[in-house]
Amino acid sequence: MSVERSWIVLELQTLQGTKMGGLSKLAVDRPITFLMTSLILIGFGIFGVLQLRLNLYPDVSFPTITIFTGYEGVAPEDMETLITRPIEENVGSISGIKRVRSLSSQGASVVKLNFNWGTDLYEAENDVRKQLGSIERSIPRDAETPLVFSYDPNQEPIIVLALTSEARSSRDLRTYATQILEQRIERVNGIASAETSGGLERQINVVIDNEKMRLYNLTIAQISTRLSAENIQVPAGQLTEGNTVYSLRTMGELKSVDQIKNTVVATRDGQSLFLRDVAEVSDGIAQPIGNVRVDGEDGVIINVYRQSDANVVVAAEAVIENLEEIKKSLPADVQVEVLTNKAEFIKQSIENLLLTGVQAIILVVLILLAFLRSGRSALIIAISIPVSIVTTFAVMDFADLSLNIISLSGLTLAVGLVVDDAVVVLENIFRFREEGKGRKDAAIMGAKEVAVPVVISTLTTLVVFLPILFVPGIAGFLFRDLALTISFSLSVSSLVALTLIPMMTSQFYKDGELSIEATNKVANFFSNLLNKLEEWYSEKLDKALHKSGLVVLVAIVFFVATLPIFNMLGGEFFPRVDENAFNLEVTREAGVSLLELERSIGQVESIIMKEVPEARIIVSDYGDKEGIEGADNPGGFTGAVRVELVPKNERNRTQFDIVSDLLKKLEIVPGVSIQETIQDPLSPDGENGLIVQIFGFDPEVKKNLSDGVKEKITQINGVVSAYSTADQGRPELRLVLDRERIALVGMNTNQVATALSDAVQGNIATSFVDQGVEFEVKVELDPRQKAASTDLENIQIQTPAGDWLPLRTLARIERYTGPTNVTRINQERVVEILTELDGVDLKTASAEARTILDEVEWPDGYRYALAGSAEEQAESFNFLLIAFAIAGILTYMVMASQFESLIEPFIIIFTIPLALSGVLIILGITGTAISVTSMVGLILLSGIVVNNGIVMIDYIKILQARGIHRHKAIVQGATRRLRPILMTALTTILSMVPLALELGSGSETWSPMARTVIGGLTMSTILMLFVVPSVYNLINRGVDNLGFDAVHKTDPLVENNEVLS
Repeated sequence: MSVERSWIVLELQTLQGTKMGGLSKLAVDRPITFLMTSLILIGFGIFGVLQLRLNLYPDVSFPTITIFTGYEGVAPEDMETLITRPIEENVGSISGIKRVRSLSSQGASVVKLNFNWGTDLYEAENDVRKQLGSIERSIPRDAETPLVFSYDPNQEPIIVLALTSEARSSRDLRTYATQILEQRIERVNGIASAETSGGLERQINVVIDNEKMRLYNLTIAQISTRLSAENIQVPAGQLTEGNTVYSLRTMGELKSVDQIKNTVVATRDGQSLFLRDVAEVSDGIAQPIGNVRVDGEDGVIINVYRQSDANVVVAAEAVIENLEEIKKSLPADVQVEVLTNKAEFIKQSIENLLLTGVQAIILVVLILLAFLRSGRSALIIAISIPVSIVTTFAVMDFADLSLNIISLSGLTLAVGLVVDDAVVVLENIFRFREEGKGRKDAAIMGAKEVAVPVVISTLTTLVVFLPILFVPGIAGFLFRDLALTISFSLSVSSLVALTLIPMMTSQFYKDGELSIEATNKVANFFSNLLNKLEEWYSEKLDKALHKSGLVVLVAIVFFVATLPIFNMLGGEFFPRVDENAFNLEVTREAGVSLLELERSIGQVESIIMKEVPEARIIVSDYGDKEGIEGADNPGGFTGAVRVELVPKNERNRTQFDIVSDLLKKLEIVPGVSIQETIQDPLSPDGENGLIVQIFGFDPEVKKNLSDGVKEKITQINGVVSAYSTADQGRPELRLVLDRERIALVGMNTNQVATALSDAVQGNIATSFVDQGVEFEVKVELDPRQKAASTDLENIQIQTPAGDWLPLRTLARIERYTGPTNVTRINQERVVEILTELDGVDLKTASAEARTILDEVEWPDGYRYALAGSAEEQAESFNFLLIAFAIAGILTYMVMASQFESLIEPFIIIFTIPLALSGVLIILGITGTAISVTSMVGLILLSGIVVNNGIVMIDYIKILQARGIHRHKAIVQGATRRLRPILMTALTTILSMVPLALELGSGSETWSPMARTVIGGLTMSTILMLFVVPSVYNLINRGVDNLGFDAVHKTDPLVENNEVLS
């Protein structure tokens, strides 16, 4: 296949019989047709951008499936044995599972299955359900049915509302939230559910004491059974009377608290015994296990979740719009505030990126004006930016991508890249104009001469993104959007460069205009400056070529000299973003009462109010939780404090500075451990930072090991604190049953345990419906008779014979400290040490931790592993390094095809290590840690830096094909390409300056990527102007001396004796 046809085959595929210049000639001959085509593409692009979903991150489908099983009242170790272990053993054999992690806590088991990336989660979820169906017999019957669901990072609450009132009780606030707000919000378009947290829950409490139970010979279970039987509504069929059909209903429902009080629970000597006679019945509250406070006052929060296919921003705005109307249905003294609005940060980040894009366009246009000295020429090239970018929106919509900070950063990076091809083509066209060619001939010939290097340079940039598309893990999924958006925009830009640019040039300039330059003072200044630069460069290059070997040697020494900088750079998985909010976890000792935990939370809140004037609102959520939420954070001895800050541009301190200073101030709070928790939607298990895992079975051995490791880890500079899960010990009272004595009174252990549970935990007898909302009716022993461990011994147990015995005659009570939870990874017990880092990067902390851990003498059967972001970082970096190597190989293959040489591509590949030196220098100067985003920038860089070399070498070879001597061809060709090389390099570099400056919301994500490209491209451009010609001179001379064809290139303008058809 000829070089001319390679462009059509690779890019157009439908014009295989047309020569390379045919497309440009067609555009010049049919300007209206191409103008209309461009307008149609722009129209599709505008339509596409209106259809795109707005999200913070790309739509990442995390391969995580969670199995939750509840079993009320069961201790963690028993949950492990009865529930967790059977589930792990059954589901562990499912294909594609990478890791099984489980947490067994009081009354709950959570098993998380992490699958390999790319696993079909729908199929995997079906496999899990099938496996669970086979273990129903091996888990206790009274345990709840295992609940299976997959993790969706987009299913975080999009809005959190806070309810407060100075006049209303917490019970009233919760009632308003559940009866009014939840229902109204769920009717908003795009909203899936609204869930209330905090406040006190209404409950009908039936309290009986030991004496009355014995007096009336009634147990808690008997009262509960009677209440349940008296609260029914049974359909009794139909009755036809004449022409009318009546439905029969038995009205047995309890309608009021008075009816509950007057329920007959037994008969004694022919007299009815009412509930009010044997127990105290009150319309009260359920025993709180946790609470929510807003700015130091009791409050209620409502988490609002969107539908899976709804747009975050649209759904959130719909809630905000309806909120004022919803507030009208609440009492005037009840305030509703927006605590968190996920859409706000998304909009701020995207608006900031759009502003950055506009700034990049302005900088690019200024560079074009400076180099081209012509407003019309700058306009011609600038038009390629909106055409390329807007058309990309249409392709993004077709490819089902969302508009997020990753895809938008890709488009912003593309701003400087899309003009490169246009600059090369336009500059070459005007070289022909200056030689006296007509406007149409110059447009066609100029485009045709550089068509091959333009296409090849675009391909080298495109092929470097291919490996990213196949990188497994979170890094590959995240940057797939960036790779696709840049690829789409560059593909369009190469078409624009070879069609619209020659077409507009032929239309905007008349035949008589031989010069494109303006004649004002500014234009003359830049013209003289560039002419002097070309003269200086030509002179210096001429001298350098005589010492080509020395030039190459100096470049190699410079590269080697910069390598040690790598060891000085830090490393992190993903740059943290200032999200205008942070979360603190406050931990007390296991078993602490809710009242005591609340006191500690209050102290933390008061310090935050004093030390953080930037705080907009402070919400504390502390104590135990029910269901899945409680299973992930068991124990009831922790609290979460969320602080919402004013926007970034309204404060002088960053979020990270505020947290760092605050944690030092909070050290004065007694008896608590306080650390920042990072709620990262890109880490579904919440495993951020540096985590040390210690594997082994014996809890005591692991506790001793973890204490030693924790002490050593905290000595690492930058490790603020370390917290071990082995530190958690929940106080237990164990009931040791006397089986022989129990059997002698005609009972079994289950009956005694159930009677004790009814007395202490209470028995949910039935439900009571008021205004459409269901409340529980609970029967329990008088709280004053179960307030202390000694009271438990006096709880009355009824025997089958009707006699009453105190519990102490059937069992003894022992004190014990048991684990709060049992964590297992791949069916091995594990203790985790979680660290708080400040002022040290993850890479350095991980390296020092590994050194310390390797020195520990681990007993047989015990070992350690580093987890959290450290594990993900190492894995992602390895895959990205492989992708970088593959990108280099693909770039080499494309250039080898162009040059028809296996050796000459190495001339241009040589610019990549030169670029690496620039990357290391700029990251060192700016103090930027190596992260996944900077690694992606390095891969992008490997495709960009070779472009200028391709254009330069290709033109040198054309001059040699025209019979010019090697030395003169190199000097003349490199000098002729100096302006377009500097122009394309500066447009790319300056377009990324706004990104690199880290301005505005969400900018921390992409600044390392921009800095990497700026540093690498700057250094490679400066050095390649001398190094690439020198390397070419050495290799070309060597090939020539060996007797081979050192040029193997034909002039594209005279090939087949055809200049213009």
